[in-house]
Amino acid sequence: MKIRASTLDDILHEAFERLLRTGRHVTETTKGENLEASGVVIELTNPRSRMSRSEARHSLFGYLGELLWYLSGDDSLPFIRYYIPKYPDDRNGASTLRAAYGPRLRDPDKDQLLWIVEMLQNKRNTRRAVIPLYSVQDTFTDLPEVPCTCSLQFLLRNERLELLTHMRSNDAYVGLPGDVFAFTMIQELVARAINVEVGTYKHLVGSLHLYKANWNDARRFLAEGWQTRHSMPFMPLGNQLGNLAVVQRLEKALREGRNPRTPPSLPPYWQDIVQLLRIHKADKKAAKSIEISLLRRGMSSDAYNPYIETKRRIAQKRERAQQADARRTLFPL
Repeated sequence: MKIRASTLDDILHEAFERLLRTGRHVTETTKGENLEASGVVIELTNPRSRMSRSEARHSLFGYLGELLWYLSGDDSLPFIRYYIPKYPDDRNGASTLRAAYGPRLRDPDKDQLLWIVEMLQNKRNTRRAVIPLYSVQDTFTDLPEVPCTCSLQFLLRNERLELLTHMRSNDAYVGLPGDVFAFTMIQELVARAINVEVGTYKHLVGSLHLYKANWNDARRFLAEGWQTRHSMPFMPLGNQLGNLAVVQRLEKALREGRNPRTPPSLPPYWQDIVQLLRIHKADKKAAKSIEISLLRRGMSSDAYNPYIETKRRIAQKRERAQQADARRTLFPL
């Protein structure tokens, strides 16, 4: 299977349609019955079109949290469950995940992200700018979770940075959208650090599958039809790793229950990312819809409005349920 499109939604539309129509039926797997295609090549020609506009896939806040978890070098389960509450563990009762990408990507003794930037600055046509995420130790482990991603390969060609991600396994409904979001963000971070534009993003998958539990979800996605095309704003020019470090400090403070001030010197692009983190925190605290609306006013870009509106509607629905409960208490039948 080969899929080439300019937006994530177009990729998901074609992947779901083809898996449901022609996917190979597989029954004896660890996580259950699924429809599978092997040797899949997915190409996203505009890596900034990494967010789904579908009502069924409004998971931006979880994907953003997962990206920051990777980039922090952390393997803490409470960190990622702050954003994705049902994130699976890989050892019963453990507070860390051995399969986490963060320590593999940003080990303090060998920060692979910084190493990739340095290599591409010094050897612009290199074919060795590869970050391995799957290790030989994963081959012999009996843990229920091992990395789905094998490697990230960066290729600088014609002053555009391409990224080729090799996946051994990919859940088309749950995993694919978040992986594309995280890895294209890393692609853009590296491109900015070496002062070039992003090129295409290619996602190479050994087994792309759609679990039976999500077959109806995928059909509902397809029933929505083709989505309008949009992209995230351009990341600011120049090396953004310093700004990323500021965002990471603010994210940690918000996650730990503090209310840090966003430095006015932080570029609007990154201020918006912090504001999204504030909106996620407000939603977790069951904030009122007016609070979500006020936080939205602090955004520079309207690209995130559909996702914020989803949070606002959830808050509004919660308020109406509370009002109904209050009326029943005051005026019981």
